[in-house]
Amino acid sequence: MDEKPYQLFSAMFLNPTAGGILSENGFTVINQPEEQAILSAIWQNLGVGKAEFFSKDRISLIHPEDREAFLALKERLDSGATDKEKGQFRFISKDGRIVWLELSFRIISRDEQKKPILYSIHDTNITELIAARDEIRERLVEIESLKELLVSINQSLDFNETMSKVISYLHRVIPFDSATVQGLDEGILHIVGSYGYPESAVDGFTFPIKGMDNPSARAVSSRRPIICNDVQNEFKGFKQVENTPLIKSWLGIPLVYEGRAVGLLALDSSQPNFYNEHHVRIASNVADHISIAVEHARLHTQVKEEVRTDKLTGVANRYGLETLGQDLFEKARDLDQPIGVLMIDIDHFKEVNDRDGHSYGDQVLRVIAKGIAHSLRTNDYLVRFGGEEFVTILPNTSTREAFVVAERLRQSIPQIKVDATSTCPTISIGVFSGVPGAQDSLHEFIRKTDLALYDAKQAGRDKSRVWNPSLELDGNARTHVT
Repeated sequence: MDEKPYQLFSAMFLNPTAGGILSENGFTVINQPEEQAILSAIWQNLGVGKAEFFSKDRISLIHPEDREAFLALKERLDSGATDKEKGQFRFISKDGRIVWLELSFRIISRDEQKKPILYSIHDTNITELIAARDEIRERLVEIESLKELLVSINQSLDFNETMSKVISYLHRVIPFDSATVQGLDEGILHIVGSYGYPESAVDGFTFPIKGMDNPSARAVSSRRPIICNDVQNEFKGFKQVENTPLIKSWLGIPLVYEGRAVGLLALDSSQPNFYNEHHVRIASNVADHISIAVEHARLHTQVKEEVRTDKLTGVANRYGLETLGQDLFEKARDLDQPIGVLMIDIDHFKEVNDRDGHSYGDQVLRVIAKGIAHSLRTNDYLVRFGGEEFVTILPNTSTREAFVVAERLRQSIPQIKVDATSTCPTISIGVFSGVPGAQDSLHEFIRKTDLALYDAKQAGRDKSRVWNPSLELDGNARTHVT
């Protein structure tokens, strides 16, 4: 073995009494057999001395996720497979800090069995470099995600689709357990979209922004993102959705459009002290874009609703039947569920118009439409089919159940007052229900309902009748839909 390199390094660096000295230049020299070392100041900053460096527990200094890679590098050096190795590893300081070091190993000398005797390590603290690199990566992810968000939301004017894309984007750059999109209407925030909540839990849930000290009110009034990392103690007026995980940290992003607050995006976490200024910065960068997208989608949805709405009665019109009604029909087919259809006709309506005038007739239509809507479920769909006829779509409703609904309407509508002296006319109702097959159509269901309605009117009006095959043989039966 050539001892000259060893003697040279010993003479220059090693103190036989102390067993090692500290170097400030990021250069470490190790005498493996003698357990002597010249340690750079980097190791001192980690709280690592000679004793820790050569202890059996020295592997605990390395972050658990990096230990396998470090041991593999060490094995290549010890086996003689290479005299040079380089790697980046996380080390745990005595005070618990995570420090990134880039270590360049070089074997100076080996014994007769090729085991390292003397080797050097060029050690560099790259913690700040790694942090900067990670920040750049995070920024790039944010930028790319924002570009994707802007492209996707600009291509969509559907409100629900826009909300889904906004929340999906935020989930990639800001962690949260649950989230709500809240619209602002006359000083009340109401949930229009959510993530992580059962739909039934947030349906009808509102947040007043006046008269209560809650973070939602503060975010909307300040028009700036608000962090609350101790919700229960900081805001006694915070409203928690019942039967959901306790919210401990909250981030509110006000949605401001053309200088006015139009809503709020709220992100929830079950962990305390979760949100920070980094999350606020991201939220601030996207808040304006989200506000514009949300408002445009809301206006577009409003216009679509207006197009689908009968202006006299406020219920859906024939276009609504062809769009949302068709969607309900196709959903029933996909889920293999029955869907009920009612055709409702106001008895002797022409006489009402002739006797009391069209203005009174219009009032009758409005009152009856309101009465029918009030008796239906939230997922039922009421349509003014034309003139004095209404069609009602009843999802997941059997024939028997649809007939019960028809009879309830038939008995209740004539009890409703039109004005101080008059009540509504009687109504006749046709009923049909079935599970749509691949070849069935909504128009065919309505045609059968119309035949049943004709049967009810032929029976003297003020009746409910269910379709049956014999009606198809009635040559006098008339239809609206072919």
